[in-house]
Amino acid sequence: PIDDFEEQQEFDWSRCLHDQMFVFQEHELDRILDIIITKMTPQRSPTQKPVPANMIFLSARYAHYHANSELLDKLLGTAKDLINDVVEKCQWDMTILAFWMANATLLLHYLKKDAGLVEATVEFQAHLAELINEIFILIVRDAERRLDKVLDAAMLDHETIPGFEDIAFQNEWKLFKRKITVKEEPMEKRFRPPSPKRRAKPAPRNVTSLLSSTLFVLDLYDIHSVITSQIVSQLLYWLGAELFNRIMSNRKYLARTKAMQIRMNVSILEEWARTNNRQAEHYEGGETKASGETTIDAARRFLAPVIQLLQWLQCFSSLDADDLEALVGTLQQLKRLSPQQLIHAATHYRPEVGEKGLPKSATKYLLAIQKEMALKREKRRSHVASPMPKTGGGSDSGPTTPVRGSFSGGGGGGGSGSSNNNNRNSNSNSLYNYNYSNYTGLLDTPGSLASPPPKQPRDTQDGSDEEDDPPENLLMDPALMLPFTLPSVTDMLVSYGAGFGGVNRERERKYIPSVPAEFLEKLEVSGVRREPMFADKDWENEEVESV
Repeated sequence: PIDDFEEQQEFDWSRCLHDQMFVFQEHELDRILDIIITKMTPQRSPTQKPVPANMIFLSARYAHYHANSELLDKLLGTAKDLINDVVEKCQWDMTILAFWMANATLLLHYLKKDAGLVEATVEFQAHLAELINEIFILIVRDAERRLDKVLDAAMLDHETIPGFEDIAFQNEWKLFKRKITVKEEPMEKRFRPPSPKRRAKPAPRNVTSLLSSTLFVLDLYDIHSVITSQIVSQLLYWLGAELFNRIMSNRKYLARTKAMQIRMNVSILEEWARTNNRQAEHYEGGETKASGETTIDAARRFLAPVIQLLQWLQCFSSLDADDLEALVGTLQQLKRLSPQQLIHAATHYRPEVGEKGLPKSATKYLLAIQKEMALKREKRRSHVASPMPKTGGGSDSGPTTPVRGSFSGGGGGGGSGSSNNNNRNSNSNSLYNYNYSNYTGLLDTPGSLASPPPKQPRDTQDGSDEEDDPPENLLMDPALMLPFTLPSVTDMLVSYGAGFGGVNRERERKYIPSVPAEFLEKLEVSGVRREPMFADKDWENEEVESV
């Protein structure tokens, strides 16, 4: 009851009060941990959800402040092994994974906030951080597995726009088949609401339903918003990369009408991002305003390559052979695609009867851009292989192999880069003075939610920046994991506390380490405790330890 919370004593993080710990005997440890870890099932009750984190933390307080370091090490070491076993055993059960991710994050927050345990449990805190990252990957992979089952039928083959079934393509013959002419359906029948049978077929809503159910589980178990935001971003990246690769790898989809259909389906994903838009509670540099990326911004970043590919498929056949300005203007709108990707899509394009392909002059132009960029890249690599002596003590040029967080095939680092044009060597022979920095990668800043990671050192020999180059590979890497960041200490203090100004006292009360009375009864029934909770010691007259 709320009245009980109001009367509850404020938790003292600077010292260990006698009613703010869980006293146990060493011989009880295995049975306690068996109950709160191995046999623990995910609970939805607000008081039951954090029981594992609360029990381990309160037990650690007793072991640290009133017992000895050996008991603390045994407690945390055994808990670590048991949690690892549960996570490994249930790696395809998103509910259990979310439950333990929430408890691991909360336990990490407790340990960092406790004045004595923050230093005594450094190694265990590092393990919790690794565990959270591991569970993050397992949740993402489980969601991707579910999405993969419906992706082709729901996003690539689903026809949102009726009437394209009879489109004829050049050089495609239906041998031994005679087209059956049927009377055209009345307009009101063609556009009436879909029948139950048609609604049962895979559609974009199957994909958005899976995204929503994943989000529901994460919210149900109070996963920190910084982590939830990164899970959603990772899934949006995977969707964008998979759709991009499947379109580029199957000539069936490299057609104007197919691009129109798929673009309509992708718009359903964008609508889902707008409907479920949220911002992570991430605070940078002492700011009191959250600076985490929104769901809409993540969708915009990660769906951009496939959206621009679909735009290119819909428009390039209408380009005039002599209108270079129109071509350049089109390319300005396709900053996430490389010349190699544009040429591949045009080369394997399925033109309709009477439809033109990409003009030869435009193909030559794109090939020239691609060749010049390859020469620049090779020159930079040669320079890295034999660097010139540095006079200013600066670092060498960036590595030639991709660093973590960089993207292949449609995804490198870098922003729009238009301002970098002024930094280039004025003697470079750029074709038509075209701004190559338009060919940036998928992510502007694939690092933390609030601030970009440090940029790689630049190569100033030819006045160019490696970040301006388009990706070398034709396809993207759907298996790539974006850099993962834990909530900062500030993020956790705000999210698990009363917030800035201490106004959200109700939320703060949710995360006060305590053990529900009904759970203590369960421990006693299980035979864990046959003696008073605080043993036979004179707690009343004992001096309270503090740090």
